[in-house]
Amino acid sequence: MATLRCGMKIIERNVARRTVIEAYVHYDCLKKQLQVPNFDEWDWSNADVIDERLDLAHLKVGIPAGYIQHWEKTTITMADLRGCAVDGGIFPQHPRPLGLIESAGGLGAWRPDRKANWYEPIVSGQTLGETAPLILRPAVACERPASWYIEDGSGRAIAFVANQLRFDAHAVLAIGYLGREPDRHSSFMQRHFRELL
Repeated sequence: MATLRCGMKIIERNVARRTVIEAYVHYDCLKKQLQVPNFDEWDWSNADVIDERLDLAHLKVGIPAGYIQHWEKTTITMADLRGCAVDGGIFPQHPRPLGLIESAGGLGAWRPDRKANWYEPIVSGQTLGETAPLILRPAVACERPASWYIEDGSGRAIAFVANQLRFDAHAVLAIGYLGREPDRHSSFMQRHFRELL
């Protein structure tokens, strides 16, 4: 099966895991009205310990800690989003890549299933700043022909594509962090994503 081409422009290479997690946590804590943890107390060399800290803070575990140095900071356009897979639970009767869901007419009546402070700004044509990054990883077999999977930000990506007429086709819609080098010592990666190791 061919992969959809995502030509995300890399704006910074070799971004450290801590940088990515801090960016994600600051955004998610603001969104969920949670207190930002004290990162100076964290052991950044151990994925499992990072996951324990994220879990204690009521934040996403797994992929953010499951990749080490060599994250890539990228720009994300509409074409990039179409080539990414989203959470399979959102559109269970469709293939995972957002572009294929769109072409099958699956986005017509979509709205988030809960109150989301990002929804109205996107619907009104606003893009996301660097303080609201998307987290991405390589797609696995069940997500292909997508190249990448949006690990954090599926709803925001769907909102952009569903409201594409409000945006210039080549505009930078968001900043993303793309995991490139998985941490082979991460228990989460060993249990759930051996395919990526």
